Amino acid sequence: MSSANPGLAYQDTPPLSAPLRFFLTAPLFGLAAGLVLLFDAELLSSRWTPGALAVVHLFAAGFMLQVMLGALLQILPVAAGAALPAPRRIAATTHALLALGAASLALGLGAGIPAAIVTGAMLVAGGLVAFLASSLIALAKAAPNQGASRTPRDLRLALVGLTVATLLGTLLAFALGRGLALPIDLPTAVDMHAVWAWMGWGGILLAATSWVVVPMFQITPSYPADFTRVWSPATLALLVLWSICMISGLSTGALLCGIALLIAAAAFSLQTLRLQMRSRRGVPDAPFRAFRLAMLALLASLGVLLLAQFHDGSQWPVLAGVLILHGTFVGTISAMLYKIVPFLAWLNLTQSGVRAPNVKKLLPDPPVRRQLQLHAVALGALCAAVMIPKLAPLAGMLIAAEFIWLFVNLVRVVREWHRASTL
Repeated sequence: MSSANPGLAYQDTPPLSAPLRFFLTAPLFGLAAGLVLLFDAELLSSRWTPGALAVVHLFAAGFMLQVMLGALLQILPVAAGAALPAPRRIAATTHALLALGAASLALGLGAGIPAAIVTGAMLVAGGLVAFLASSLIALAKAAPNQGASRTPRDLRLALVGLTVATLLGTLLAFALGRGLALPIDLPTAVDMHAVWAWMGWGGILLAATSWVVVPMFQITPSYPADFTRVWSPATLALLVLWSICMISGLSTGALLCGIALLIAAAAFSLQTLRLQMRSRRGVPDAPFRAFRLAMLALLASLGVLLLAQFHDGSQWPVLAGVLILHGTFVGTISAMLYKIVPFLAWLNLTQSGVRAPNVKKLLPDPPVRRQLQLHAVALGALCAAVMIPKLAPLAGMLIAAEFIWLFVNLVRVVREWHRASTL
């Protein structure tokens, strides 16, 4: 155990290659999303355009899901004591199925190819089934958590959210690609899939990770115990109630549960911003500022979603999606990657008995700062493009450049790690 972080078992960390393959592949899907936007000026006119559906899944199933599963390969054994059996094999299988599936799914949705939609969904589902089965085996064998951290419990809840989102997504794929009749109308099913993926999977996983990562890397106080005890279970319970109301056609109940979910997300964002204000870090670094921007983007997205409940306009759901996907998740994930990947490289060298270079030598601050500044500019351009469609190609170009730079920075860490390991 680390004395600095007594709840983390660093000796149980998996081979570096297991999470690294996910981290290096993910930016390529972000690059693809930027290129689609660059050549499709009408993409942002509605959430239902083929281009918008393709870009959403390049971000969600390509970039976000890749990084999240790679992070879970590391977090489950270290923070929850759940070592996956044969982590290299599980990582290789899951990564291949997920990468091929996300690419096929985005192609099918963007080009209107039913076979590609179904194939992509089945490949993604297959990769997730392999990962979830291994995770459940590992969690079942893990010793009960004796510490105060709620991360192990909330990781389990996030996997529940991922399972529901995957089932809904697979049903939607067969509805679109094979004409499967759904018991509810298609827009309702899409909304349920999106909200479960956003809050049930991504939101709870972000929270579970933040309980550890924010105090550790941003040098803040810990999240209040009462807050971490109730946030994830309450969020999951609200999602279940909201889903029941949606399926039953109880519009008032669905609206009230939806507003409650927005309040829960706002509470997480505000609590994180409050902790950042109490950070012991003298000068905030670029990932710290990027994480703060992501929390502000989350708050902005909640305001837009609330506005969309009472004001008809196709631009509001699109703007909310931009703020959630690119503003919140790409922002937090990029900030975490810049902390986690150099740290894992340093840890791997140290555990191998190699004299590891300083983390700042593995990845200096200037390229990180500039790339995250570009992320902020790209986010602004993307939000502007929702309102002024002529700006869409500019936003696409900036997003493509953002992810190329992220990839280059991560490769730099790998190159420095390899150089140190061969000395």
